[in-house]
Amino acid sequence: MSNKYNILEIKQPLGTFYVFKISAFELLQLVESEPYYLSLEGGKFRNEGIQRRFDEGRGREISKFLKSSESALPNSIIIAGNTRNLPEDEQWKVVIQNLSNSNENYLEIPKLQVNGTVIDGQHRLFSFKHLNVDEQKDYELLCTLYLDLPNPYQAYIFATINMNQRKVDKSLAYELYGYDLNDDEADKWSPEKLAVFLTRKLNLDDKSIFKGHISLAANSDEILEKISGVNSNEWTISTAAIVEGILSLITNNAKRDRDELQIKFENERSRIILNEVKSSAPLRKYYIENNDLLIYTILLNFFKSTYNVLFQSSPILFKTVGIQVQFIVLKKILHKIEKEKDISVNYFSYEVNNLFSKTTNINFNSAFFQLSGIGKTRIKNILLIAMGLMDLDEIKNKQDVDEYRRLLNY
Repeated sequence: MSNKYNILEIKQPLGTFYVFKISAFELLQLVESEPYYLSLEGGKFRNEGIQRRFDEGRGREISKFLKSSESALPNSIIIAGNTRNLPEDEQWKVVIQNLSNSNENYLEIPKLQVNGTVIDGQHRLFSFKHLNVDEQKDYELLCTLYLDLPNPYQAYIFATINMNQRKVDKSLAYELYGYDLNDDEADKWSPEKLAVFLTRKLNLDDKSIFKGHISLAANSDEILEKISGVNSNEWTISTAAIVEGILSLITNNAKRDRDELQIKFENERSRIILNEVKSSAPLRKYYIENNDLLIYTILLNFFKSTYNVLFQSSPILFKTVGIQVQFIVLKKILHKIEKEKDISVNYFSYEVNNLFSKTTNINFNSAFFQLSGIGKTRIKNILLIAMGLMDLDEIKNKQDVDEYRRLLNY
């Protein structure tokens, strides 16, 4: 049986988050801490995590306070949810049923298993491990949740909260994922940082079809629809969908690239040190050459072309799953860029028309589809199959093959 928690939805400039209460016993089973550390692996240094190391001595001291009759923890524990690659039916989900009545809105967690990380409050939370189970169950905690939060934003929130507190090493807060006080030079940016920068730019640029449509909210079409309202002009895409799409164009392994940059002294750090090997990331060369303007122009022109060609006839392509498909299509088109030497809106429109015209007869109102869970996978699959970018033989759930054939008139 799934666990449900009543929530309050909070909207702020950075994005939407949810506040709820939960017992210490349950929260301890749902989240983990990712301490920052350096390790030597294969002759190379690697850095991990965003947190300070847990101080057991401090934890025991806090636990003594927690057992007292006057203990109080009014500040919230800030967590990120859906941080593990679990099946769709095991991911955390926010259900917004009534925007005006918060009593009807809830967080649904299918299993008490780890699928989140602590952004802030690890010492308060993990000190409860020194209490017995009954004490953990009786102690309620205030919790703040960001769903589907990209790693750079987790580090950014941690750094923002802690950079002015004496007990935190500032260098840790400043260095995490490239977020430093002076915002280091662009040629030192990791793929993650560039992707976040370009996503913010797309959300602010008057020339961008995404202006005002990118939200730091759950990577869920249902939640985004509730935020957007019913007006098609207010459609919303998650930050994670755009960031991950851009990353797929410039790197095969964002974490490895970040590590390669971070192990260098700052004056030696530059994208040029990264490997430009042939890969499935078609804009890798331009990322390494610091040609961010070209990358951004490609994003602007491609999505302007898809909006012009597809928005009215296929609004489903401007939901999260549709954006994921669009990035797959963009990757295919970009593999021809060296030959064609054309990144104009007209060129992209021709290519987009050619591919997506094969999807116009798909009935997305079929009960076979839904906007979350397995339905998102089915929508992505059928679009890619119709465009010839995926074979029916690649469908993992063989029971679905006949339904794909029927919907595609095969």
